[in-house]
Amino acid sequence: MKTISKITEFMLDEDYAREPVPLAQRRSWIRLSMIWIAVGVDLSALVLGAALASGMTLWQAIIAISVGSLILAIIGGICSYVGSATSLSTAMINRFTFGERGAMVVILISTISLMGWFGVAAGFFGESAHVVAKSVLGMDLDARWFALLGGILMTATATIGYKAIEKLSLVAVPLMLSFLAGLITKLSMEGDNLSSLLTIAPEGDPIKIGTAISLVVGAFILACAGSPDVARWAKNSKDAVLSGFFGFLIGNSLMMFVAAFLSRLTGTEDVIKIMLSIGWGSLAVVLLILAQWTTNDNNMYSAGLNLSILFKWVPKRVLTIVAGTIGTGFAIFGIYDNFIGFLSILSPFAAPIAGIYLVEYFFLNKERFKVAYLRAQKVASVYWHSLIVWLISAILAMMTTPSADGGLGLFTLTQVPVLDGLFSAMLLQYVSGRTINRLKHGKYTGHENQGA
Repeated sequence: MKTISKITEFMLDEDYAREPVPLAQRRSWIRLSMIWIAVGVDLSALVLGAALASGMTLWQAIIAISVGSLILAIIGGICSYVGSATSLSTAMINRFTFGERGAMVVILISTISLMGWFGVAAGFFGESAHVVAKSVLGMDLDARWFALLGGILMTATATIGYKAIEKLSLVAVPLMLSFLAGLITKLSMEGDNLSSLLTIAPEGDPIKIGTAISLVVGAFILACAGSPDVARWAKNSKDAVLSGFFGFLIGNSLMMFVAAFLSRLTGTEDVIKIMLSIGWGSLAVVLLILAQWTTNDNNMYSAGLNLSILFKWVPKRVLTIVAGTIGTGFAIFGIYDNFIGFLSILSPFAAPIAGIYLVEYFFLNKERFKVAYLRAQKVASVYWHSLIVWLISAILAMMTTPSADGGLGLFTLTQVPVLDGLFSAMLLQYVSGRTINRLKHGKYTGHENQGA
């Protein structure tokens, strides 16, 4: 009976979607890091790493991946601090930043992006599973059936909640890392002069270093912006920062390094075919399932938390199932065919969100970030300046994104468009916030009542 009771409690956990996570439920930074590493080890990172290797020398790809991952680690660590300090989800934090109604706009667009990303990942799963099943089992099923199966698995753990995601990551990460280490070791022993791989000229269209870094950052910037969803479970702020920093640094870079290296070593961008070529078909299936499962359930988990703010009267698990169904539909209808373009469009709108709530928390209205302020109705309906800053920063990032990558390509600033959006959002939010306070109070106070 006790076992059944524990299973029931585990399955029905609502994940504190609209309230702080209790201290008794908090986790250590190592357990949280496992989740972020699991998020980084996925097929999308494999594809991006191989794509970079095809348009750059291996040495340039390593530099781009390292710089991009370090940027993500820093942003992820800082965003995680806010999640731990407030013990609230990203959607709840957006209510303090954009206002009760203003946050709805941001949350809605973020949720659509998460469901789109879920569709991209489930679609990659379907296509790759199709190749593996046909090569290993002789089973020629339509890729859409595999995408459907993947979508169901990914939605299942997201529906159960954080505890299911954590348990899956703790099992999956050691298995995936062991497999990748074995794959590289086997191919390295069979290869020729490995040092020469670093400088071999790329055969594909050249990719600029700034664009490469932007793609690396763009691949996980949405996860960084939404890192409070996981970081709110940290025991303390130190655990949150450590988990965010090392989780994004290792998780984001590892799979891309592997893909770039294998692509150069074998002369092909198709990593699944590489695994099959050395007779590791069954292990490829395991890696394929775990890699996408442990990544995409996080996307759907955040989508469920977002929707629980938009539709407070509907249980979170029901909303998660609905979002998972929509995301799986995206996969079946082929959103994954536009992977790089999707990243380029998504990134400019994701990065400013993090920049705005970081400035609000650290420099302008830290005292506002409490559930008591919502209950006392002290948070404005709309903080118009935050919404305007978000839109301006997103448009600016689109302007600096090269036209070949889905942007407008009008000019350049930092050479990394997603950073243009992040930094411009931070600067504009700080200036507008201080200006509004001075106009209302005669001088900057740094406290609540900033106004809409």
